[in-house]
Amino acid sequence: MLAEEVDGQVSRFVWPWRFEVGKNSADINRQLDRLGFFATVNLSPDILSDVPSYRVSRLQRQGERYFADGLRDISSDRRLAIIAVCAVAWRAVLADAVIETHDRIVGKTWQGARKLCDAKIADAKPTVQDPLRAFKSLGAALLDARSDGAPLDQATELACGWERLEGLVATAAGLTDTMAADPLAHVGQGDHRFRRYAPRMLRALDIQAAGVTAPLLQCSALIADDQRPEERPVGFLRRSSKWHRHLNTQEEDSHRLWEVAVLFHLRDAFRSGDIWVPHSRRYSDLKQAL
Repeated sequence: MLAEEVDGQVSRFVWPWRFEVGKNSADINRQLDRLGFFATVNLSPDILSDVPSYRVSRLQRQGERYFADGLRDISSDRRLAIIAVCAVAWRAVLADAVIETHDRIVGKTWQGARKLCDAKIADAKPTVQDPLRAFKSLGAALLDARSDGAPLDQATELACGWERLEGLVATAAGLTDTMAADPLAHVGQGDHRFRRYAPRMLRALDIQAAGVTAPLLQCSALIADDQRPEERPVGFLRRSSKWHRHLNTQEEDSHRLWEVAVLFHLRDAFRSGDIWVPHSRRYSDLKQAL
């Protein structure tokens, strides 16, 4: 860590903690590069279990003030202690940053889908007036005919005609679908973002789950291994979930929306604490934290 350099600019010791929470797949892949480096170090977080927390914090602060040259000048035992503490701490912080960046990407995908729905509704509003006026005229004509005892067929023919009525009904059906648009119908368009990092992220994080979220963890393992089973498991969804309606309209060989659904629910499960990463600062097991 002290001798190697990354891109000929900074040492391996400085490079891992030069990061921040990102907002896109490129950012999360850079975080995963750093997390992958710590995986090669093969240093268990349990190595610090018997060390008082104040000593761990002090060693970490010292390590974050040093550059590689400064660390080489101190005693070997203290140098190794600082490196071990920093490696464990930075690995936990990096895992949190990966999860939070994924959270932001899910949020960005949802916002994009909602904006698309809002735009379609805004575009459809000017076309609503004509069908409403036509149905108003037809309704008034039918009510007048009913009160006069006149044939309703004749009133319909005089008001707009049957052929135009069929067109109005078709237009109204389309407008109804547009005005009731659900962002879930469009979140699948964000699949390209998730495919750039999701399998790698799921392999890198040691995600654990409570019993109720075991189906979600099983689906995550399928994505991590790039497996696409013929029958998409949906046990992680509630029976009343809106996702069912959208997934049922997908082609049998299409897994895009299903993968997006899994990754959306992973975000929610991290937020609720139903899944966690051991030794994480922010997303650890709530029972152990308490």
